[in-house]
Amino acid sequence: MSTDKIPSKAPLVEYGGIQILYLEDVNKWRFELRGRERKADSLKQAKEWIDKPEPVKKASKPFERFEAYLDSTDYYGTKRTVEVVTVTSVAQDTYRGTNIPCVAWIVRQNKERTKVNVEKLFEISEGTKQKLKSVNELFTEAETVKKRAEAVFKSIKRVDLSEYVDNGDE
Repeated sequence: MSTDKIPSKAPLVEYGGIQILYLEDVNKWRFELRGRERKADSLKQAKEWIDKPEPVKKASKPFERFEAYLDSTDYYGTKRTVEVVTVTSVAQDTYRGTNIPCVAWIVRQNKERTKVNVEKLFEISEGTKQKLKSVNELFTEAETVKKRAEAVFKSIKRVDLSEYVDNGDE
């Protein structure tokens, strides 16, 4: 904390070897803790933060790249299409405020690097291949049923109001 900004009459408290300065204009207590400037609402809160032990960083498991299927179907598609991508790392986005990763960095076949939602990534396995095949067969069936339904709908006789219209035949 720089002392050149401290007003000469500002209350200054030293606690645990750390100088805590009261900032009257914003009603906050300012101090430097572990290399970062902090502002507490009260002197008691500042002391609690100073007393709190430094958080221990957990060693994260090293990420190993792997291949996955990326659902690259557009929303108007009548067939699910997937492409093989390389998942390179977990992104920092979290799911609904939890620490469950919901986004990953990938590299596509064209070498483009992008972030995608994990809901669009699938494990590469025989089971996945079979399910994707079934999904596409069902999409084909659905498209066939949709066309049949449209044909039946178009075959419904419409109301004829021509007898009520004067065509000038008099």
